[in-house]
Amino acid sequence: MKKPILFIAYDFPPILSPESIQVQRRAIALAQEGHKVHVLTSCDKPDFEFLDPALIRDHENLIIHRVKRLPFEKTLHYICGGLEITDRKLWWKFPAVKAALNLISEFKIKNIYTHSTPLVNHLAGFEVKKAIPTIHWTAHFSDPWTLNPYISYRTIFQKNINKGLESRIISKCDKITVTSEKTRDLFVTGLKADNTKIRVLPHVFDPELYKPKISGVGKKIIAHTGNIYGLRSVTPLIEAIDQVKPQNLEFHFYGRMKDDERKMAQEKCPDIIKIFDPIPYLKSIQVLSDADILLVIDAPLHNSPFFPSKLADYIGAGKPVAALTPLSSTTTDIVRKIQNDLLVADSSDIPAIAALLKRFATTDSSTLKEGSKDFYNMNNNYENIREALIDE
Repeated sequence: MKKPILFIAYDFPPILSPESIQVQRRAIALAQEGHKVHVLTSCDKPDFEFLDPALIRDHENLIIHRVKRLPFEKTLHYICGGLEITDRKLWWKFPAVKAALNLISEFKIKNIYTHSTPLVNHLAGFEVKKAIPTIHWTAHFSDPWTLNPYISYRTIFQKNINKGLESRIISKCDKITVTSEKTRDLFVTGLKADNTKIRVLPHVFDPELYKPKISGVGKKIIAHTGNIYGLRSVTPLIEAIDQVKPQNLEFHFYGRMKDDERKMAQEKCPDIIKIFDPIPYLKSIQVLSDADILLVIDAPLHNSPFFPSKLADYIGAGKPVAALTPLSSTTTDIVRKIQNDLLVADSSDIPAIAALLKRFATTDSSTLKEGSKDFYNMNNNYENIREALIDE
């Protein structure tokens, strides 16, 4: 029997989040190869989370353990959110550690895996490692922690606490996994992490989710799924579309958009840009299958280490990917890897975006490199996952 493992991950289906989906895919990749995968996660109806029961997948080797809802859970969220120590789920560390130690004892588990976000999962792993020093602990960071430009702390005191926790976790765990080479470099140069224990585990797609395209005629559809928030902006794209006024293209956005940008799109390009409400995850996969070109919009961050999880889903659809992203970004690296035609323009460069739009008329699936999507297929990632998560 292959070695069992305990995943400590607050986000897991039916929670709808990129983390939940990626954790499940790693768990199933191991389960399919004969490992008993125990997942310690939140209660079945956690507060402040979007739920999608259609995401749930069963496997005989996948065992889900849920922490019971605590009294005053909503209040704890608000209190911990104000503390800004890891995240608003800081309270979850305490029941998670207790449950994890019981499961490790009961099932003779020698490997644990913690996944962020939320970052509190790593605090639980840290406490387990302190209690059982011989256990093999892999900590996965989908995004950086204190070096994340999307995270800002109200006080230097809070930032220093998080830096201290981050440093202890990085030094204590046996393996660190990240989603990109740029994130690995950031951990080594910015956090002095040991390069020899860092592994790159990319986001992956599930090939079973995709169905043949529903036939259609007319304009080429460029689709974007997910919310546009934070440092990301659709304004440069709207300006470029307004300049070019492409007659053969239609842009479909599924998800929330900033109010001023939504208004701008409706005023300047009402016949070219269509904005739809958020849709269930599995329906979004069908949207990707039906579109002609898939669009990524990144924040204008030089040398961005972020691997957008939606990009893995885009790759699974087997369609050309166009990216508005810094030319130095991880997204650019990935698009270059999967396509012969580099459909990339800097996310803040309106003339470059306008030039890119003009290229869409001749873009088709022939731009994809043969076999390039296989690397991101969850069914091809078992060896990478096993090597990073299981102590042999």
